[in-house]
Order: sequence, then structure tokens, then C-alpha cells
Amino acid sequence: MILIQGTVLPTGINTLIRMHWAKRKKKQQEIIEDITQNNPKALTTPFGGPVDILYTRKSTRYMDWDNAAGSFKLIGDALVTLGIIIDDNPNVVINFQVKQQKVKKRNEQGYEVLICKASSVPKMRI
Repeated sequence: MILIQGTVLPTGINTLIRMHWAKRKKKQQEIIEDITQNNPKALTTPFGGPVDILYTRKSTRYMDWDNAAGSFKLIGDALVTLGIIIDDNPNVVINFQVKQQKVKKRNEQGYEVLICKASSVPKMRI
């Protein structure tokens, strides 16, 4: 199990889908640097198989749930790029839960990602 904490407020999916590709690339790099600087241990303990992820977005305001879940996109891609998880597809990320935490000040905004080996709960096939 590993807890990754970040100080960058993840962009919601509604903003991401309208973002220019160059700006999105800069935002992606910002997330990668945030994970690297704040969580050096995470880089040395990669998960080689299926995982469960609990993602908590900390913000001064709540989002719709679909937008909050979509804000994980750049973080998930960064976890794969850094080799912390092998992929972010449903065969690797077995369970994905999203929480929102309201904070009082903007400097408290950010995110937490708790990654654990996948539980023994059978995966649903569609």
C-alpha cells in the first residue's frame, strides 16, 4: 500500500476536454513533477499487478461526481508514466473510488491517491 499526496489541484474533465493540447501537456508535466517531488518513496515501490485505487480530491468547492472522477485522468496517466502502476485500464485498476474533501483555504487544495494490491473481490465482467 502506498499513499501519494499532491499539492496541485487536478483539473476537472470539463476543463480537460476543452484544453489545448500544449496546455494539457504542461499540466501533465506539472502533475508528474508534483508526484516526483512530494512522493519519492512511490517511485521505488511500483505495483506489478492489479490494484485498487482510492482517489481523494481536496478543494474549496465540490464538483459533480463525473467531473471529480475525470479529474483523475492526468494523475492516472502520470502514475503509468512514472512506472508506479503498469497501466490505468480496468484489467489493472480493479476498483476505483473517488472522494471529495472540502478544505477552507486554497493552499490546502490538492489530492491523495491510495494504491493497494487488488483485493480478492472478483472483477465484474460485462
